[in-house]
Amino acid sequence: MRLRRQPQAPSGGEWEYVPEGWARAVRGWDVPEIVAAYRSRWPEFVDAVRGTGTLGVAHEVPQGRHVVVDDPGWHNVVVTFGYVLARAARSGCVSVLDWGGGPGHYAVLARALLPEVALEYHVLDLPGLTALGGELLPDVEFHDDEACLQRTYDLVLASESLQYAQDFAGTLTRLAAAAAPWLYLAQLPVAREAPSFVVQQRPDAYGYETEYLGWVVNERDLFAAATAGGLTLERELLAPGAIDAEGAPERPAHLRSYLFRRA
Repeated sequence: MRLRRQPQAPSGGEWEYVPEGWARAVRGWDVPEIVAAYRSRWPEFVDAVRGTGTLGVAHEVPQGRHVVVDDPGWHNVVVTFGYVLARAARSGCVSVLDWGGGPGHYAVLARALLPEVALEYHVLDLPGLTALGGELLPDVEFHDDEACLQRTYDLVLASESLQYAQDFAGTLTRLAAAAAPWLYLAQLPVAREAPSFVVQQRPDAYGYETEYLGWVVNERDLFAAATAGGLTLERELLAPGAIDAEGAPERPAHLRSYLFRRA
């Protein structure tokens, strides 16, 4: 449930197809190593966004490397988010719920992209990450339970996060109900031919010392769940990256982004 780096092709067993699906036991995302890694990289991320430089910013990089600012793929990710945010802004203000937003990376980007717009920003994530976010961004509202879904927002965002919900369709329905009217699913691993399947990532190179499961979602399943949630597709948007897990029923599975409107 957080903003993550763009997945790439596997190196040294980073990605693995999991035929047994969610029955496999893993440590998951709720571990102190991830919080520590985000904390250590935060000042460099904020410095990268500040000023007049390029916004090809990837906040997650392998240990020992600097946060990049000139990655064309991430420039596409950031500027596409700016397009979506501008669509959602009304009368100079916008309310956002960032599902899986970690300590608030997209809140920092939102302010840099649309500095003239009044921003009401909310993040829903795991307790360790929301506690960190509360320290780093006191003017952002952080939530570690779904009570925040009782209201609506101009834009609901799930960037590289919805695939980590075991109940993918049910979670999408709840997010859709909070979207008034926009729901943006960014950088979602999608299968065009194979049925939805599960992969495991071992992000050792990033210092996380954990492993976690996630969906590669069949696009027909995605659209069926979106329709059930009262959503219509407004625009499909390009996203960089792919997951190529050995043994998976579809290789590679490309990342895709979708902007939906709730009727």
